[in-house]
Amino acid sequence: MALKRVYLDQRDWVALARQHYGRSHDEAIAGVLALVREASESGHASFPLSAVHYIETYHQRNPDRRRRLGAFMADISRHHTIAGAPDLLAAEVHVAVSTWTGITPDHAPQPFGTGAKHAFKQMKGYFTDPETERRAIAQFGAEAVSDYFERALLMGPQEQLPFAGMALPTREFSQRQLDFERETARKLREWGHTSDRAHRVVLAQEAQDLIAPLNAQTAAASHIRALIGNQSALTDFMMSLPAKAAICRMRMSAHEDTNFRWHLGDLNDITALGTAAAYCDIVVAEKHWGSILRRHAPYLTAHVTSDLRDLPHLLLK
Repeated sequence: MALKRVYLDQRDWVALARQHYGRSHDEAIAGVLALVREASESGHASFPLSAVHYIETYHQRNPDRRRRLGAFMADISRHHTIAGAPDLLAAEVHVAVSTWTGITPDHAPQPFGTGAKHAFKQMKGYFTDPETERRAIAQFGAEAVSDYFERALLMGPQEQLPFAGMALPTREFSQRQLDFERETARKLREWGHTSDRAHRVVLAQEAQDLIAPLNAQTAAASHIRALIGNQSALTDFMMSLPAKAAICRMRMSAHEDTNFRWHLGDLNDITALGTAAAYCDIVVAEKHWGSILRRHAPYLTAHVTSDLRDLPHLLLK
């Protein structure tokens, strides 16, 4: 049976962890937990963590709860992780340009990997001193060293954060995105809101991210100049990029609704759930964004649900 990639919203990790530690007694969730544990242990399914999972776990101020949750996530995920959409974009563009020009691509997006180093591309390693790393591996083995640090990174210190120079995760980028989305909504109201205009504005905003990776495709420079000069072709090209397209569709759906209300956590939901919907087999999403993703089901790889109790059926399909 093929390995299934299952992305769980932070809310669902918390629900399963509460059941695991006896802090909840829901028979339906107990059944889900048993199947999740068996699927993880047998290798039938992988439950990758995103950078958002690490960040949201660290927002838990109670260190005991944070560490219990982190330990549970480490056991079930087996340190499998999923990269973020921005880190996949260059490879997505390379593959799309290669397909468009008939050139064989020499690399492809790598959404799945192992460890925080895959979820956080800016993370270089566990040690700053190569000699210390060599000695640790020589004494304990590479697998044990990796497991120790991966669990520690998920669980955090025993003390409440901030502690010993380790700060709480910042919400600066989330606030910046929230301000941006609210300003976009304000401009749409000012210009005269229509669904078509909302789609066009979002497409124009998202296309800005393509400039650098397209410029890097020097072998296809002449083709790219023609692409950029054709608005329809550029839109089709962008919507062929798995994670970028999913995120674009989520934002378009939100902005076409004049009653939509943006919240501080939406940046994390969009980037994490959009990427997961593009590459995983199953996504258990929070209700609001899950509903939006299901509208775009024909364009997504994942089956998206907002009910954790659907998971056994989906895993056994």
